[in-house]
Amino acid sequence: MDHRIAAAMGAVLILALVSYAAGAAPSSLTYYINVAASGNATVVMVFASNGSGAFYTYVPRFEPWSVTVWRGAIVGKRIENSSAYFYHNATFEYLVDETGAFGMNISFRFPFASLYAGERGWFMTPLLGAPPGTTVTVVVTIEGLGSVLDVSLDNAIVRYSLDGNTLKVQRISLRPGGSRVTVDYRLARPVEETTMELDANGTLVRVRAVPYYKGLARAVAGVVGKAVPYLRDIFGYSPSSVDFKVFLPTRMDLSALGYVMGEDINAGGEGPIHLNLALLRFKEGYLETTVVHELVHKALGALGVPANRELRWFHEGVAQYVSVKICEKIGIDVSDAEASLESAARVFGSGLAKPGFVQRWTPSGDEGSYYAASYYVVATLAEERGGLSYIKRVASEIRRRGGVSSNQDLVEALSAAAGEDLAPRFRDWGFEVSETRVAAVPRLAAALAAAALAAAVAFSLLVILLWRRRGERCPYCYGEVPRGAAYCPYCGYPLRARSEEGYSAS
Repeated sequence: MDHRIAAAMGAVLILALVSYAAGAAPSSLTYYINVAASGNATVVMVFASNGSGAFYTYVPRFEPWSVTVWRGAIVGKRIENSSAYFYHNATFEYLVDETGAFGMNISFRFPFASLYAGERGWFMTPLLGAPPGTTVTVVVTIEGLGSVLDVSLDNAIVRYSLDGNTLKVQRISLRPGGSRVTVDYRLARPVEETTMELDANGTLVRVRAVPYYKGLARAVAGVVGKAVPYLRDIFGYSPSSVDFKVFLPTRMDLSALGYVMGEDINAGGEGPIHLNLALLRFKEGYLETTVVHELVHKALGALGVPANRELRWFHEGVAQYVSVKICEKIGIDVSDAEASLESAARVFGSGLAKPGFVQRWTPSGDEGSYYAASYYVVATLAEERGGLSYIKRVASEIRRRGGVSSNQDLVEALSAAAGEDLAPRFRDWGFEVSETRVAAVPRLAAALAAAALAAAVAFSLLVILLWRRRGERCPYCYGEVPRGAAYCPYCGYPLRARSEEGYSAS
């Protein structure tokens, strides 16, 4: 009896070990990425396993992709949305063939895999994903590769091997939410840049970039053409031309999507706008808001708002607020950007933190907090006072004053545009400002003025209605005539005939 129990327990143990081995069967995923001279790539993901199971990864959301099974069979497939906008989660349930192996390929196109500026290139993989325990390898062949400057996995340096223009990163560990490999490199032969000129509803747009990015130039010009009328209305800013230059990110540092040099802003908004080429790989709304954001900096510079440490918060706050509002008006989906701004600024609205620390914006500080606090102050003031119409009044006041050079000057201009002293509000936020010389409009006087205006409007409407009830006016002598009269009783002018011909005497 004891022997039978021991044998049974042994059988169960063996079965458990076999099941565990099957569940933990060795599997591998290799990304073969072939980058053409244009920077566009083809991707083939090769997955192999020595046991049946399930495999999940990321597949492109907006590019067609195909699956080829070369060993075993897929018995189930599930495609779901992921937290990454450009990708779906894909899960495949599979069975091995009679040899005990399973293999499949996933293939797709990958636009803008490499980006170019001058002699430099920057490559970033699609989002990498695989189950834990999968051996992941990335093999990248880059046409025109000169020398490799840096290879990173999720922004950390990683070891690699190089064979000609083929680079390999082996046995990498992926994050649960997906990972990326980036390669910074020099081109064997730099791609010559050119200046692309486009008309944007009367504004000349010049984009300096390699010829591969004509689509980017057209998109930028389209945004400028639609945004300038709003910038003209709000800031009085209507440039005859705008220049753009592109730059490449380093590793996965995408914190700077665009910028205008401070000295160019201080020179009255002159100089080019610099755009991060990685914007080509962002969803709708980011390129557009970045272009408008930088145009707002130039508009503020032309108004006389310097890009200095003390007033940087105002530059950034206005640029963030106005760029989102204008892009909404021109039909751009900025829901993600707006939600992100509102979420970041919520801590200040709750009173848990005061935004006044932005008056001492330092390079070593937390950039994200600076931007959030700047947006909160500007958005709060604007939304309480008419939105963009308040920003327009502020711009007009700054222009009338010949510019501002300090927070005190700025708060006085903001107060004048608001019709009330905003210094107490700013001090409550933690700013170091004095009371302004703006005389607030007394609430009682404002209420009486509004009531008088309403009464005047009502009286005018009453008079008009009474006149209309009494009769019509002759278009010749302007005498009052009875309704329906064929002729004016004073001058004999024919009325009905004219009315029948479509003449309006009102």
